[in-house]
Amino acid sequence: MQTPYSAFLPTDSTLQTSIKTIGICRFSYAGMGGFQVEHPDLPAREAFLYDPVRMEERFRLFEAITLPSVAGQTDPDFTFLIVTGDSLPDAYMTRLRALTERIPQTMIRSYPPLPHRKVMKRAINEARGDADTPCLQFRLDDDDAMAVTFVARLKQTALDLRSLWDRHPAIAIDFNKGYVFTAGPEGISVWAYKYQYSAIALGMLVQPGHTDTIMNHGHQNLWKTMPTVTFTDEDMMMRGHNDFNDSRQKARRNVFDYQPLDSGQAAYFKKTFNIDNAVVRRIFSVG
Repeated sequence: MQTPYSAFLPTDSTLQTSIKTIGICRFSYAGMGGFQVEHPDLPAREAFLYDPVRMEERFRLFEAITLPSVAGQTDPDFTFLIVTGDSLPDAYMTRLRALTERIPQTMIRSYPPLPHRKVMKRAINEARGDADTPCLQFRLDDDDAMAVTFVARLKQTALDLRSLWDRHPAIAIDFNKGYVFTAGPEGISVWAYKYQYSAIALGMLVQPGHTDTIMNHGHQNLWKTMPTVTFTDEDMMMRGHNDFNDSRQKARRNVFDYQPLDSGQAAYFKKTFNIDNAVVRRIFSVG
């Protein structure tokens, strides 16, 4: 008889610090697939990804928006896996390492140009190691942010769902409330936003013995393959809308009524996402 998954689940008092938790971030990975906009061949994709104007925007967003939300997590016990291509120019790799060296949760891994989802699955499972224990996984793009309570809430929700563990190899956990934003020399401008199964603030609980990952699935389709639970009670995500968003390279674009932050909102974003609007202005004003 198969051992129930719950037998591998730590006790309530130890779950928060013992469950393996991995976040994955694709940073200009040059592979096959993974983008809404296609390119005719690998050199064309690399030329697009590594264009200096595009890379400058990505690095500024990564430094000002994404990494502060990672560094500020109230539960620091997780791995933030940054996946890039082995063709990433040396100057960009040096810059990437410099930005992340003081954030102990970060782990940079480079892979050759292979099918996108295959590489992301491999990266997560290599970081996971032992598949005989449960694993929490989440994804975050390099221009987005999660609330500083995200990892803690993800773990708490896994505990709350323990009665479902024995019946399902994977369960998706969705936090659907937050903001769409733009960033520049003037700072952040935002629009309040609710969106189900966004790639941000979306996690997945994978049971022992299973090597499925959050990157095996299109984020908007997780509900088709596993049970899901959605929380809409607090702001948990910031979704970037910028010049080089993959979703904005097509003719049809979403348009939002962005509003700049006042001083009270700036304090709220610092507390909720660990994003300092003054730092955002400084980073985007350089050069």
